[in-house]
Amino acid sequence: MELFICILLLTFALGTIIGSFLNVVALRGLTGESIVLPPSKCPKCGERIKPWHNIPILSYIFLKGKCAYCNEKISIQYPIVEFLTGILLVGCLLKYSFTFNTLFVFIACCTLLVMSITDIKEKVICAGHAWFLIIMGLIYNVVLTHFYVNQQLATKGYFLFKAQNFLHLPITTSIFGLIAGVVAMEILARIGNLIIGKRAFGTGDTFIAAGLGAFFGWMAVLNTIAISIAIQVAIVLPGFFRKLRERKDNKTIFSIILFLLAAVGFSLANYYGMIENFAICVVASIILLVIGIYACVRIIKGIKNEGDISILPFGPAMAIATLLLLFVLL
Repeated sequence: MELFICILLLTFALGTIIGSFLNVVALRGLTGESIVLPPSKCPKCGERIKPWHNIPILSYIFLKGKCAYCNEKISIQYPIVEFLTGILLVGCLLKYSFTFNTLFVFIACCTLLVMSITDIKEKVICAGHAWFLIIMGLIYNVVLTHFYVNQQLATKGYFLFKAQNFLHLPITTSIFGLIAGVVAMEILARIGNLIIGKRAFGTGDTFIAAGLGAFFGWMAVLNTIAISIAIQVAIVLPGFFRKLRERKDNKTIFSIILFLLAAVGFSLANYYGMIENFAICVVASIILLVIGIYACVRIIKGIKNEGDISILPFGPAMAIATLLLLFVLL
């Protein structure tokens, strides 16, 4: 038991160190600076940060959240990201153990965390971060395909490249997922163009969906988008629901409730293996997408009628939805 606790503490400590690096990646992604040079420095006085001033979480506490040289306030973002990364690494270890999957799941989580930071701070998804997510997702599934084919060769002595076998290869699922993520987000985004003259979701959100599809496949990315919309609605638009009730807009209320129920039902059906037939999966996904589109249309019309409603970026909602799928629903 003591050894297990020590391993978790060391894992958390390693995660916080990685989190410190993620802060650099996120902030320098916004400024366009190299993540290697120059060394970390105070943005106000320009003094180089000493190694003992850069210990994850602890330095922030000991320095009382201020620069050691000029007393400029240090953003609370730094210890929060370090802590979250430590928790993510521990969570990956507990969920997936010491496996190949743990490494790539953690990479995906870290990339989503970085993109969430930039999205919250500046409502920007850096192209380099998005392409990294996509490329790592493809690499992950290429390696999984290699393992799968070798396993078939070891157990059966052969591998038949039939259409059915090809469709079940991880890399095939990855490519379909990438395409599904792009198509689904672009359909939802361009609804905004048709209704209010601007995209409902940013291009960066499409890149995130593409990366998630490349990592986890088409079914997972559609689930993620559905849950993300549910999260966005549940957390960000309570005032909008109040206005719907005041206006007695029952159609929009009903469409949102129907979508939430359909999204939960679809996720639970996948979780319990109730949808195994490929054709049924496709039909169910299309139905869910149609309901989601209708709900989005009603919401966007409401926003147009009521004026601009301040909402959080969609990237963090997609990150939260992915974590729910990886650590709770899968």
